[in-house]
Amino acid sequence: MPRVNDEVAEAFQELADLLQIAGDDRFRVVAYRRVAEEIAALARDVSTLDDKELAALRGVGRATASKIREVIKTGTMAKLEEARAAVPPGIRDMTALPGLGPKTALMLYSELGVSNLSELDRAIKEQKLRTIKGLGTKTEKNLAAAIRRFKGRKERVPIDVALSVAEGLLEELNKSPIVSDSAFCGSLRRGKETIGDLDLLATGTDPAAIMSLFTSLPGIKGVAASGSTKSSIITREGLSVDLRVVAPEEFGAALQYFSGSKEHNVRVREIAVTQGYKLSEYGLFRVSDNARVAGATEEEIYGVLGLQTPPPTMRENRGEIEMALKGELPEVVQLEDIQGDLHSHTRYSDGSATVREMAITAMELGRRYLAVTDHLDAWVKSHTAHTIRQQAEEITAVNQEFGGRITVLQGVEVDIGPEGTMALPDSILDLVDLVIASIHRRFGLDVEAQTRRVVRAMSHPRVTIFGHPTGRWLGSREGAEFDLAAVFEAAAENQVAMEINSNPARLDLKDDHLRLAKEFGLRFAINTDSHNPGHLSRMRLGVGMAQRGWVTAPEVINTMPLDKLRDILAKR
Repeated sequence: MPRVNDEVAEAFQELADLLQIAGDDRFRVVAYRRVAEEIAALARDVSTLDDKELAALRGVGRATASKIREVIKTGTMAKLEEARAAVPPGIRDMTALPGLGPKTALMLYSELGVSNLSELDRAIKEQKLRTIKGLGTKTEKNLAAAIRRFKGRKERVPIDVALSVAEGLLEELNKSPIVSDSAFCGSLRRGKETIGDLDLLATGTDPAAIMSLFTSLPGIKGVAASGSTKSSIITREGLSVDLRVVAPEEFGAALQYFSGSKEHNVRVREIAVTQGYKLSEYGLFRVSDNARVAGATEEEIYGVLGLQTPPPTMRENRGEIEMALKGELPEVVQLEDIQGDLHSHTRYSDGSATVREMAITAMELGRRYLAVTDHLDAWVKSHTAHTIRQQAEEITAVNQEFGGRITVLQGVEVDIGPEGTMALPDSILDLVDLVIASIHRRFGLDVEAQTRRVVRAMSHPRVTIFGHPTGRWLGSREGAEFDLAAVFEAAAENQVAMEINSNPARLDLKDDHLRLAKEFGLRFAINTDSHNPGHLSRMRLGVGMAQRGWVTAPEVINTMPLDKLRDILAKR
């Protein structure tokens, strides 16, 4: 998504949050949230839309269009600044905590004078919350845990945010002819779920000019340090970004060094020493005469040392170096291997787009098929065969319109009940192409009960995919705890694929779980869990997590052509 779209969507989302906290009209709050969703779903840069195109967006009238233009031009809007002035700045952070809604936050402010997370933390430690009617020791305990998770999240940002910032900065740098090459490094390049500081590399003929360009880029909040070969900035998102400019013959060595991980780099340097070399961010040097033998590319460094070049996502010193020495690195799945997306939502449930709109964007992204898997259970009250058939008719019409350029499959995401039963009857499940079974409630069951619940769900003959298996929500919910080995064994017996959910707030299953799942011979489905067309581009995040788990293309069911995928679905 273009960065300006992020900024506009965030401004309207914040406005809706602040108005809700202040007790404003709920219809106005909902309207602003819908505008945020509409802008976030746009594939085009919102600043390029003319007045007619802007007015055609759902929920955007003349007044709202004016506010959008205001944010594009100034980075904020008068209405937002007015709302910020009316609500203590820390209260919005408080409402981001699970279990603490706007009404409770305002009550804490009026009763105890609590206006930010630090004051809330202190009030909990002083056991003040239990003095308020409706709150108690359990509330204090739950909020204390939520604050700890939130503080950890605030120190790092989700990978999609960091990726957007890094790519935006590099795009601006690469517009200049003085920059001959550039890249991002660190945990972002290794595909970690959350990112701290950003590390960028560049090379060119005039390092000082590159530094001057970097420290004057748009979207910068401040310059923390400025030097001839290294500078640090703070972005509007609050991210600290370092840029190092290196010579062309050093670029590969610096990329290898600053990509890490530390443990991986230590092992590579040890191998270099045993072969009579020394390795640093400046290159690979022969000890005997201090001659540089490699450094321009990562591949030549690993090659001189007799190693395959591990993908950055595998560089965690978890066995990849030993395999690289033997020439046995797995060929991990790549984004271009993905043929389709098997998890998406439309207006039939909690999505914001039609089947056709989702199909068009999926087709533009190169997908050959897309499964629409709306919630048609307790999440949405229209759980009837009529709803399924109505959607099926719409899907048929879309497939006829596009004539095989993309095929829309009909599925359903169904909730797993506390006892492991499906929240929809088999008579409904029998009408669709595939069934995703997911946990959306009762995360607090003990390990034994949770395991029994999921194992039973895996044995249902219509379940195709176990969706976002742990149900974790990064920074706010740890997810369900169950015996992974028992669940994976049950899934393998029943040929249920494990989902790798590309939603940056989930990225579930995570890498170490994937490594274990592979031992059971499981197959996977890398899906976006899209709720609007803009989400469909998240696929690369799930692919990155799959790579971190050493997953290969043949292990992923949605790398298969449609006819082979249909064979798998038919068996379920």
